Amino acid sequence: MPAICGRRHFWSSEMSNYPKMLYKGDKLKYEYQTASNEESEKELLDSGWVSFSDLPEPKIESKPNGVIGTNNIQSLDKENTQLKEELVEALKENQELRKQIRFKQVEDMPADELRKLLDERKVEYGARDGKPALINLVLESEDQS
Repeated sequence: MPAICGRRHFWSSEMSNYPKMLYKGDKLKYEYQTASNEESEKELLDSGWVSFSDLPEPKIESKPNGVIGTNNIQSLDKENTQLKEELVEALKENQELRKQIRFKQVEDMPADELRKLLDERKVEYGARDGKPALINLVLESEDQS
């Protein structure tokens, strides 16, 4: 039992209500600040802070589980189509770059090596074919394999 020595009980209504928490946001996601006196509480209240009980309920979109809106499906379809088109373009570019690299490799080979390569692949060429013709035959034979 608390002592009463001419003073009020320590739990009396005159006891300070500080520190006091004030909040912004909603009841699910919020920030908080602490008011240490009447003046700081007033400043926080004036700048939009409220008690927890005054926070709004969280806004939750009510859609049945597993259901995606029509607009969302159309948006995803459009994005998917766009990504497929970008992939096709990237693959074409990759193929073209590979051809250019291979052309450079073949271009640096002597004509005798080109003829030997064509013989291994059983590709016919003319005895007087120059290096540009041999290069084309080598590259064409690679495309066919």
